[in-house]
Amino acid sequence: MYMENKAIKPVVTDNQPIQFDTQNIFNQEYINDLTRLLKTNLTIPTHKPKKFIDCFYLYWDGATTYKLYIYINNSWLSTTLS
Repeated sequence: MYMENKAIKPVVTDNQPIQFDTQNIFNQEYINDLTRLLKTNLTIPTHKPKKFIDCFYLYWDGATTYKLYIYINNSWLSTTLS
């Protein structure tokens, strides 16, 4: 059976098409991520981040040492926090 492809037409109100401001929606997602506290983790990161905020990883060894891991050039780099 042959199915015909039909183009999706925008909904029109008052002779003006509805337009979504995708740039503001995209920016709001980053703002929401950056305003939250980083989660403290008990394991060293081995994953590849999917979002920008996932490039920052806070590690705690369970006793006294905190490390901040940052994903740069396809690898995790760390620095010890005091």
